[in-house]
Amino acid sequence: MSNVVTMGEIMLRLSPPLHHKIEQTNDFSATYGGGEANVAVALSYLGHKTTFISKLPDNQLGDGAIKHLRGYGVNTEFIVRDGEDIGIYFLENGFGTRPSQVIYNRRHSAITKIKKEEFDFDKIFSQAKWFHLSGITLALGEEIKEVALYAAQKAKEHNVKVSFDFNYRAKLWTKDEAKKAMQKVLPLVDICFASYFDANTLLEIEPSKSYENDEEKQNDVFYQMIKKYNLSYVFGTKRELFSANENSLSSYVYTKDSKYTTEAKRFNIFDRVGGGDAFVSGAIHKLLGNCKDFQKANEFGLACSILKHTIPGDASILKEKDILGFMDNLGASAINR
Repeated sequence: MSNVVTMGEIMLRLSPPLHHKIEQTNDFSATYGGGEANVAVALSYLGHKTTFISKLPDNQLGDGAIKHLRGYGVNTEFIVRDGEDIGIYFLENGFGTRPSQVIYNRRHSAITKIKKEEFDFDKIFSQAKWFHLSGITLALGEEIKEVALYAAQKAKEHNVKVSFDFNYRAKLWTKDEAKKAMQKVLPLVDICFASYFDANTLLEIEPSKSYENDEEKQNDVFYQMIKKYNLSYVFGTKRELFSANENSLSSYVYTKDSKYTTEAKRFNIFDRVGGGDAFVSGAIHKLLGNCKDFQKANEFGLACSILKHTIPGDASILKEKDILGFMDNLGASAINR
């Protein structure tokens, strides 16, 4: 069995030529991606055995998604094949002051008809060390939400660490719908990837008093969140936008009584999609190696995320030596000879 298990939807991604608008073109490049699938691919590249749980149609598009995952070393034996539709999303990469755009076509995809009886979760988690899930999967419908929560419960029964990335997407569900689901899953979670918005709005945790600045408010809310849900860590990133092609990122990690932050790093962007998944993957990678070294996990996750922005496609396909080399050289871009 694999060390890391993730569960979610893998979709067909269609993109017009770089920096073109969707309505300008008849030509789309195709690849596959999705939050938890991206984490499985990235962790596979970082040397872990990974398994992806999902449901895909039993047709050529489903075959293509399976081939994509297997090509990056992800175990697909627990992907159920049934139904007719695969989730699709269209990505229009922005340029300069024009932001990127995403259009979803996933309402009736195979995974929305998933059932917990289709999976042997005791077998799946028998030798696993980690289970990762995100809010995107919970947003896809009542059936998948029920299965995802059941999977998290089974993971806990097998003493498997559970991580959760809020990944709130306003195009998929309302805030009220998200609130109910997030507050239900958090008691099953050990490590969380969240923003102040997630904690304050979706978990409805208010600052305990008035503060002079946003940092103090965030500290208060995250410490409350960790205590309320008995979390080990809360990780996250902060992004500053200079243009669609140039951003900066910093990151943070909280424990029950401390926090650690990184300095913001400015960089150019080739493909922004999957940057958050890369951060999650990098942090999980380090925590699996040394679960007490949360500072290194935070730094490594940030480096992994920044580098992902330079790679086309959804997932980070970086070896550990590549990320460590970037960290050691402070992002120097000379040719490696």
